[in-house]
Amino acid sequence: MFLVLEVGFFVFAFYRGRGIEALFALVAFVGVTFGLLESGYDQPDFIHLADGIFIITLIVMGLFPKKEKLSRCPQCDALILEDRLSCKECGYLFKNDVAMEKSSKNISTKTIVMKTIDEFEKIKNQIIEQYAPLGYTTRSIDKEDSLMLKNEYVNNSYILLKRDGFEATIDIYNVNKNVV
Repeated sequence: MFLVLEVGFFVFAFYRGRGIEALFALVAFVGVTFGLLESGYDQPDFIHLADGIFIITLIVMGLFPKKEKLSRCPQCDALILEDRLSCKECGYLFKNDVAMEKSSKNISTKTIVMKTIDEFEKIKNQIIEQYAPLGYTTRSIDKEDSLMLKNEYVNNSYILLKRDGFEATIDIYNVNKNVV
C-alpha cells in the first residue's frame, strides 16, 4: 500500500518541477531505511515512520511547485520563462541584454544579445560617437560584421566590435575611460 502511494507522490512531485528534490528525498528515505535495518531497528513502527515522513515530503513538494518567473512575448503574447532570450512560438528575440561581461586590468569585454542583426549598425554608430571625443577616430577595421577604432596618440589601445549571429562583442583594450 505504501509503495503505491510513494510511487504516486514521487511522480506527482516530479511532474510539478521538484525532480531533484524528490530524488534527494528518495535517497534519504532509502538511506534511513537501510540504516534502521542494519542497526537492528527492524521494528515496523520505525519503518512506517520513515515511510510517512517520505510521503509527507513528497506531498508538500507536489503541492508547492517550483516557482518560475513567466512573462509574455510582445509579438505573439505567448507565455515564456523570463530567463529565455527568445520566444519559442514566434522566434522573437528580446531586448538588447548584456549577456556576459568580463574585465581584467587592461581589457574589458561585453557581449550584447541583439533582437535583430540590423541593430549591429546602431551599436557600431554609438561606439563611433562615444569614443570619438576620446580620440578613437582611426578605423583600422570597418567591415559589415566588425569595427576596430584606435587612437593614434595612445599605443596598444583599441576598441573592437564584432558580430557573431545575434551577439555583438565589444573588446575595450587599454582605454582609460570605458564609455560603453
